[in-house]
Parts: sequence; structure tokens; C-alpha cells
Amino acid sequence: MKKSKSETQKLTDGLVDIGNLAQWTCSSEKSGFPIRLVRDDNVETYWQSDGSQPHDIHIKFVKRVSVKYISLYLQYTFDESYTPDRLRISAGTGFHDLELVTTVQLEEPTGWVHVPVGDFGRNGLLDANLIEVKILGNHQNGKDSHVRLMKVYAPETHFNFSIDELPYTSTQFKSRNQLR
Repeated sequence: MKKSKSETQKLTDGLVDIGNLAQWTCSSEKSGFPIRLVRDDNVETYWQSDGSQPHDIHIKFVKRVSVKYISLYLQYTFDESYTPDRLRISAGTGFHDLELVTTVQLEEPTGWVHVPVGDFGRNGLLDANLIEVKILGNHQNGKDSHVRLMKVYAPETHFNFSIDELPYTSTQFKSRNQLR
């Protein structure tokens, strides 16, 4: 699962991080280490869970999205027993219909871990409104978890269009799409 920087660049070529389109929530967070830190692009900061396992991270999109990879930046050399070693990823349209996508075992991860969730969907993409990343265990049987960064990768073509190409076709929208 661990990739070098050049391998990561190859892996994500033609993909874009759509995590900014989602609402991020979690089952718990230690004061001073909120879930928003997994989105700050700073490997020095991290989200820390607070309480008993499992720990959940929920990624909720307003509209259904097509996802190729869920990527986590983990740092075993600094975080040791706070580093996740078992993840379960589920997806669905909401909490009521989450289905297991994959379970991942990690061995002392340092750097980006890319989980290919698209392999479990149609046409190499997983379609979902809600993605749940459940941390089932940590290295050295640690209780709380650290996740430094997270990204949700989708094909760039799904999110790359100009204002003239917006997919609105209603009569009401067409009548108001010109500036007067």
C-alpha cells in the first residue's frame, strides 16, 4: 500500500482531490486536534481520536460522487501506537445503507497510503454519497489514533468543466443564464 512520491504522482495522475466538497465528521476528537486538520495539507498537524475503538471518520457529499482512491497520510515513526493498523471502509447513500467496501491491514505506514476503493464499484469507480473510514485497531494495541492527512481522489474529468458546459437544462435556468 505504501508508495514513493513518484509512484503516488503516477497513481493520482488524472485524478483530483474532491475532499473539499464534503462535510467531514468523526466519532470523537481530542481537544485541540479536530477532524478539520486532516484537510489542512500540513503533515505536522493531525486529527486525534478520543475514546474507545473503533474510531470513525465520515465523509459526506451532498451529491453522489465517483471515487477511485481514499488516501491517508500516516506517520508510524512519529505516532507509533497512535498509528492505525486496520481500516474498514464502507460506502452508501447514507448511514442507513452503508456497505463494506474493503478492509485494509497496514504495516508501520510512513507516508501516503492509497486505498483503491474504485475496484469495488462500477467501471473502476465507487459511487457514493457517504464514505466511512473505520479505524479498527492501532499498532502496539494503541487506544487513540492519529491521522495526519486525508484525500478523496476522483477522475478529473468529472469535475472539470467551464460555466458554458454546466449540465443544467431546465427552461427556467436557460432563461436566466445570460447577463442582461
